[in-house]
Amino acid sequence: MRKEITNFERQELFDYYNSKDNPFIYLTTKVDITNIYNKCKNYYPTIGYIITLAVNKIDNFKYRYENNKIYKYDELKPNFTHLFNNSNIGFFTCEMKDKYSEFLNEYNSIKNKFLETNKSYDDMDQGEVWFSCTPWFSMSSLITPFDKEITVPQFIWDKFNFENDKCYINLTVMVHHGFIDGVHIGLFLKELNNIIENIDEYI
Repeated sequence: MRKEITNFERQELFDYYNSKDNPFIYLTTKVDITNIYNKCKNYYPTIGYIITLAVNKIDNFKYRYENNKIYKYDELKPNFTHLFNNSNIGFFTCEMKDKYSEFLNEYNSIKNKFLETNKSYDDMDQGEVWFSCTPWFSMSSLITPFDKEITVPQFIWDKFNFENDKCYINLTVMVHHGFIDGVHIGLFLKELNNIIENIDEYI
């Protein structure tokens, strides 16, 4: 569900940043996922799940610009990039679930059906968070294609990097600066780290 925001408190900021050729922030930061690595097997959907949990705790990530209007979504859904056997990629969306086990069941069911279609994407809307990963290499930064009319946050992470007994990923965050500043990214990372530190409460 979404509702139109008619008196957006960041309207001046939004108009300023949206007037730019590229109004997006790209930020890559190191995240300790040791607890996920130690306690999970389905890493890709699990990381997407906990990022979605964290994002849904911060209102600024829920705003979208659609047809010259600003909307706020009640809850965001994860949209995953996946590799087909022919090395093309496709995208599919899952519903969030209260229970992690139910989410994994939904993810696997939708993924299996989607991969049989061999089409690039299913029906997408802006009430989503977009996910991808590059498990073949590490990255220090990344710039993704963008469309000013699509203000969906994107998250991409790289291969697992091990240092002593810790496991890390480099996480790229792409967000529209009209909606999100550095302080909101900081709040997101705080929520994300809190979920990972207390992973037993969530999975």
